[in-house]
Parts: sequence; C-alpha cells; structure tokens
Amino acid sequence: MATIPHLFHENTITTLRRRRLEHEHPEWELESHHDEETSTWATPVEDETIGPAIPVAPSAFSEFHEAREDLDTEDTSDIFLETPMQSTAESKMRSSAALTRRYRDKVGAFVTSVPFQNFIVLLICVNAIMMGIATFDYVVENPRLNRAFETTDEVFLIIFTVELVLQFIYRGMALFTDGWLVFDFSIIVMSWMFASVQVIRAFRIFRALRLISRVKVMREIVTALISVIPRMCAIGVLLLLVKYIFSVMFTTLFRDTYPEYTSENYFGNLELSAFTLYQLMTLDNWSDICREVQQKYPWAWAPFIVYIIISAFVVFNLIIAVVCDAIADLHSDEVHEKKKEEGILPLSQQIEVMEEMVASLGRQQERTRNMIEYIARQVKVS
Repeated sequence: MATIPHLFHENTITTLRRRRLEHEHPEWELESHHDEETSTWATPVEDETIGPAIPVAPSAFSEFHEAREDLDTEDTSDIFLETPMQSTAESKMRSSAALTRRYRDKVGAFVTSVPFQNFIVLLICVNAIMMGIATFDYVVENPRLNRAFETTDEVFLIIFTVELVLQFIYRGMALFTDGWLVFDFSIIVMSWMFASVQVIRAFRIFRALRLISRVKVMREIVTALISVIPRMCAIGVLLLLVKYIFSVMFTTLFRDTYPEYTSENYFGNLELSAFTLYQLMTLDNWSDICREVQQKYPWAWAPFIVYIIISAFVVFNLIIAVVCDAIADLHSDEVHEKKKEEGILPLSQQIEVMEEMVASLGRQQERTRNMIEYIARQVKVS
C-alpha cells in the first residue's frame, strides 16, 4: 500500500488537500506526525505527483475562510469534500457494490455455463415428453397417476422459474433486451398465470418451444425465417391476389354445377370458391372435383391446371427459394465470421494487400537501382 506523507494543518487548506487525496485515492494510506514547533502536522513528501509540502501557518486559516466565502459551491464541489463519516459511508457503499458485482458475476458464470444449459435442455425435452404421455387414457383415467404427472409438471415449472430468476440476477433489466430471454420469460409467466384455467393449460406444451432458444442450430433457422418475413409477406399478398382472381372466375363459370353434376356445392358463391381453391392448392382430391365439373364443362380442366400450377408449384417454390436463400446467407455469414476470427481476409482484400506489396517492392527496387548508379559514379570519379 502506497504511503503519501504530507504536511497539513488541522484547520487550513492543507486539510482539504488531504481529504481530496483520501477521496480520489482511497487505497493510499496517509501517515503523518505532529510537529510541536511549527504547530503543523508534517512528514516529508515522497510522491512527485503531489508536489512539495509547504508548512502552513495558522494565520492562513482566516485567509482560507475569506476565500471560501467568495467561491461558488458549484465550482468548488471537488474541493469541499464529504466529512469523514460520509466518506466512510461511501466506502461501505462501494464495497457493497463490489460484492454485488462479484455475486452477479458468479451467478452469471453458473447460469450461462454449458453444463447448466445442457441440463435445462434435457429438462425441457423430458417435460415435453411427459406432457405427451399425460394425454394417454391410462393416465387420464387414473387420478393418482394423473396427480403425479401434475406435480411433476409443477416441479419442472419451478426449476424453469429459478433459472429465469438467476438470469435476471445476472443481467438485470438487460434481460428484456434479449429477444430469446423475453420469449422464455413470457412462456413462464403465462404458465403461472393460467395454471388454474383448464382450457389454457392445454397450451402448456408451448413450453417445449423454449428448446429453440437453447439449441444454436434451431435458433439460427428461426432467425433466418424472421429475416425473410418481408419477402414472405410479399409472396403471401401475391398468392391472395391470384386466389381472389380465380375465386371470382370459378364462381362465375361453375356455380350452376351443383347439385346436378357435383356432390358438393364447390363454387356456389365467393366464399365456397375460395375454400375450394385452397383445397386445390394443397392438391387434396383436386382431380375428382375437376372430373365432376367436366361432366358439364369438358374444357374445365384448363383453368384447374393453370390455377394449380400457379398456386401449388410456382408460389410454393418461391417460398422455398426465399427460405433457402436466407439459410444460405446465414451460412455465408458464419463462414465470414470464422475466417475473420482466423485472420483470413476475403479475396478482394487479399488482392488489395498484394497490390500494395508489389508497389512497395517496386519503390524499393527503384531506390536500390539509384543507389547502385550513385556508387558507380563515385567509383569512376575516384
């Protein structure tokens, strides 16, 4: 511990100087002794950053008070420091804050460790499996067994809640800046809020979705899907437009086929036509519907096939292409980050570096040639 001895008088500016040093450098140990002849507290100064110690006479006390009355408190807040009692309280507060930080760091190291996260993933999987088993008849019809499953589910929920509390202790309010942790928080809070509502309890299985936030590959896929939402919306609008056009057209052309030719009223109005076209888009029994309509309109196969090609093949392939493109971009970003960590530059940057090296070598070669010519001239002269 550094020792900063200096001169100070009990009621002079030197006292404030000592307090300033104690405030700015609490780790220093200030030692002093009393000089009876000069009525000052004095020790030799050893720290060059403080400057030489000058004995202060008691007459400086009145000058100090006169100067203090002329100073603005706002401009001298760094001079008039706290009392020793306040400094002690502040030191205790700093110590308490340091202990709190160390405690939070330990909690964070535990809750973010790989073994603990793997344990939570295992619990999520086991909880999801038990929720599925709890729907079997031999569990539902056995009150004791059903109650055992309910109790186990509550234990899982308590463990997940403790894990979330540890995350909050470590991150504080920053927890709500992480989308995946907010997702976990929402699921757990909803599980507690609707635990007594029988209908809502059926949605407890959504806790299995927390597995997405724990597995990196699944998390990256969901992130890629979220990134293509604007393009997916554009494709959805295109699909709705195509569906509306064909709904109006099929209603106008084939509304009179029921009940004489078709077994169901497929195209009686706009709503029925839209539902039927959705069925055609999924290729569910489309050929039977088409053949029933062809009994009255032999050419009906043409609009059916055109609609199926546009909706079932073109639009869906567009959706698949967008998703694949997003996943490919994600993989490309991973490769780029890996190369960046390994110090591997992209090809374009490598070419720029090589061009700079070639230019530098050319300049060095030119200087070497000039030096050789100069030496040759000097040899000829001598």
